[in-house]
Amino acid sequence: MTLTPIPFYILCGSLGAGKTTLLMRLLEHWKSRGQRTGVLMNEAGSVSIDGPRAGTLAEQVMNLAGGCVCCDTKEDLSWGIAQLVRDYASDVLILECSGLADPAEVIDAVTDAYTARLTSLERVIALVHPVSTEESHSGAYVTTQAIRCADELILNKRDLYVPGHWEQFRAGILEQNPYARLWETSHARLNVADLLTTYPSTQQPTLTNVVFSKSRPGHSQRAAYHPVATTIPLPGPLNRRRFLAWIKTIPKELERAKGYFRFAKEPELQEFQYALPGQATISPLTLLDEPEPALVLIGRGYDVERLRAELLATVENQLRTS
Repeated sequence: MTLTPIPFYILCGSLGAGKTTLLMRLLEHWKSRGQRTGVLMNEAGSVSIDGPRAGTLAEQVMNLAGGCVCCDTKEDLSWGIAQLVRDYASDVLILECSGLADPAEVIDAVTDAYTARLTSLERVIALVHPVSTEESHSGAYVTTQAIRCADELILNKRDLYVPGHWEQFRAGILEQNPYARLWETSHARLNVADLLTTYPSTQQPTLTNVVFSKSRPGHSQRAAYHPVATTIPLPGPLNRRRFLAWIKTIPKELERAKGYFRFAKEPELQEFQYALPGQATISPLTLLDEPEPALVLIGRGYDVERLRAELLATVENQLRTS
């Protein structure tokens, strides 16, 4: 039986920024809509503290305790997703990352060819607050990564800070990520339905408890942004010469690309891997359970549709001999 991939959300951000508070609001929303929500809780300690709270609203909670989901428990993440989709028939999944987990690595993990059969990455939601509680370089790095990867950036705990401090904090966030929608909240209070809806750049929703940042010169109120991960199905084998030429045109804003395909007139399945600063590998391999031919592109700030069209132009046309 072929399953339709279900929506998958990543909730990440600073230690102590209010992620679990927002998670509970999201779970209340999905439960009120009759959706079966599967939760993956990643906590750095060996015992889950927040999992039991989520279990009061979620259909099922999988605890990934004892390490960072981006490295120590990455295999558990894939296993947990499969179990929530196949055994518990979840309608939507959400992962709350540890404050020490690198969201970029998590995105890479959940967009592999096998996991993508079960879930579709819908949104990366990041919570940050002005005064950081991180005491280590790794914690500060993860917060920076969360800001950079976010589709929805929630600046929380506004009520605790004076206006001048807050404005400086917000300006710094805007510089780090010009693509995400920016929310300003206290106690992570916001309209969850609006958070989960993508609005056109010209449309301003009516909100009573969230203040959106003013637009910067040269930017619309809601700047258009591309998804972190874009999956491009490949309808046939690729022309080797054209594909190798396509690799040379990959823009610097594309940080990661991966996938499986075949070259025309070549029987081997090929695995493609690309990562900055421009290293690409193409390797033949044998898999018992082959995924559908596709490439996953991960990045922002580049022309997605143009790159998609140029990639699809490398598909071998049976009428061509080049």
